[in-house]
Amino acid sequence: MKNFLASLRLQKDNPKFLVAQFKALSSQIPILYVLLVINALAVAITHIKSAPLWLSLYIPVGLSIVCVFRLCWWEISGKENVTPERALRLMKVTLVGAALLTVGFGGWAIALYQYGDASQQGQIAYFLVVTGISCVFCLMHLPLAAAITTVITFTAMVVTFLFSGNPVFVATAVSGLFLVLPFLRVINSYFQNFAHLVRLAEELKQKQAEAEELNLVNSRNALQDQLTGLANRRSFFLSLERMLQADPASPPVIGIIDLDGFKPVNDVFGHAAGDIVLKETARRFVSLVGDQGVVSRLGGDEFGIIFPRDMTLRAVSDLGIGLCAAVREPYEIPDGSVRVSGSCGIVYPDAGEYSAEDLYEKADFALYQMKSKRTGGVELFSPEHEKILTQRYLIELELQAENFARELKLEYQPIVELRSGRVVGFEALARWDSARFGRISPDAFIPAAERTAVIGRVTRILFGQALDALKIMPPHLRVSFNLSARDICDHETSMALLAMITRSGVDPGRIEFEITETALLSDFDTADQVIGVLRAAGISIALDDFGTGYSSLSHIHRLAFDKLKIDKAFVMNFDRDARCMNITRSVASLCQNLGIASVAEGVESEDVAESLKALGVRLAQGYYFSRPLPLELAIDYVSRRDVAVSRSISA
Repeated sequence: MKNFLASLRLQKDNPKFLVAQFKALSSQIPILYVLLVINALAVAITHIKSAPLWLSLYIPVGLSIVCVFRLCWWEISGKENVTPERALRLMKVTLVGAALLTVGFGGWAIALYQYGDASQQGQIAYFLVVTGISCVFCLMHLPLAAAITTVITFTAMVVTFLFSGNPVFVATAVSGLFLVLPFLRVINSYFQNFAHLVRLAEELKQKQAEAEELNLVNSRNALQDQLTGLANRRSFFLSLERMLQADPASPPVIGIIDLDGFKPVNDVFGHAAGDIVLKETARRFVSLVGDQGVVSRLGGDEFGIIFPRDMTLRAVSDLGIGLCAAVREPYEIPDGSVRVSGSCGIVYPDAGEYSAEDLYEKADFALYQMKSKRTGGVELFSPEHEKILTQRYLIELELQAENFARELKLEYQPIVELRSGRVVGFEALARWDSARFGRISPDAFIPAAERTAVIGRVTRILFGQALDALKIMPPHLRVSFNLSARDICDHETSMALLAMITRSGVDPGRIEFEITETALLSDFDTADQVIGVLRAAGISIALDDFGTGYSSLSHIHRLAFDKLKIDKAFVMNFDRDARCMNITRSVASLCQNLGIASVAEGVESEDVAESLKALGVRLAQGYYFSRPLPLELAIDYVSRRDVAVSRSISA
């Protein structure tokens, strides 16, 4: 009962439900008026001759005119601009109208009942019951109006028929008394089902809206860097592709900017400080590039710039310089301030056909060229760079050739003990004499082998040659072999090398693997594990190019190296730059304190060799002693060197 009484009230506090209720009701109201007009006129026509004209004609025609007028209003204006306020107002009007029309038509039918014969009275009964019930069903979405109509209709019918004296009508009146409550229950049940459907529809809309919002967020996340709010790598390439498709003859100008010195900020001050640097860098770049360009974070500390189309080459270059200058400004972090720098590679393409990957590769190559020379500057992609890229592409193709493995070989550069002057070993250096291109520098084909994922095969081929060489060399000599970044971070390759050593029968103590700090930076944890496995097998590990990386001391502390190789950049300027001499002296002293060997690369004169010996450097290699030699000449060099050293001692 409580639910029924509650359903009779208009839900003012539920605007969405009011609108839904009104829309459902408005589709039924016109049917109600049509039923009233047709049934009323049908009764009027049959009673014209048996009842007064004002009762049989004027009243039903008047009521029908009112119905037609309301019908037209509902069809023209009733369904427009449905707001909760308007819906509430019109449903209140409908309640009053339903009561008045029910009383009007019901009173007219009762007044007409006393005229006419039994058939005409039966028609009146039909009109009251059928038309009343039909109207109730049309008003089901407004339960109070349906209840009012039910009560008035059945009351009129019961009162009229109960005192008619006709046993059939009396029986009908009695049964009508018992139909009121079931009808009210039907009204309540129908309305509760309707309300439930409305709630389900609202919940479905809400879930759909939430799903759409989630899809929107996912779409935005898929194209947006979450840290900086910039476009991400995917968005960057999609923007390039759209621009190329829209105007293929005018490819966009792009730049790639890398932050130099960013990793130490992360390592020393934590990732929170690194995030501050990245977000502030993004803000500075957006401020400089403006709305006409696109700034993206491609990943890590790498940013991509799509420059505005109307910029000249000079303007693009100046903006690139400005971007790098912006990076050099200090960054405020909780622990103080930090400084980094930025290197930028830019491609300003001529008219032609390009893909997004082509443009990125060219800009990235220009960036690489800048970083190889210095940091904190701008490099424009040039025709010379195009030649180098073409050569790199050809080299990568050549690496896939069947005869590639047969063209690889090793040369051996002697490593000399400075105090005794004797050769203690060799560094094995890769050489590739291509039948198509002639000799290709290791600086060209080793990176190409890494890019094309054939470096593991190259390493195994060359290491097999080194093991064969060790079998021929005098047993006191060692061979130092370089491992690439991929090699040192690959358990499979390390296991393959150990298996090769076991099969060869060579003493692992005669083998030394050289690794660079770049290799360690790519995946330090894996490199640490691989180094541990190799050292456990008795193999020595040397850190190559020491002093060129920012975190060398950290690596020496965490990894037990057997040898440090002083980069030739310090040694070759040893006698001309006091700073190089001081760095070399410091490294030599460090090695002595740690009890490990130091090796100087790039020794090209006797004076430098003597100075290095005086500083405590233990081993050296370079053109002063010998260039890299084929195996036979290398072994012969050892014999001649030993003879010369023996004569020097005896003299």
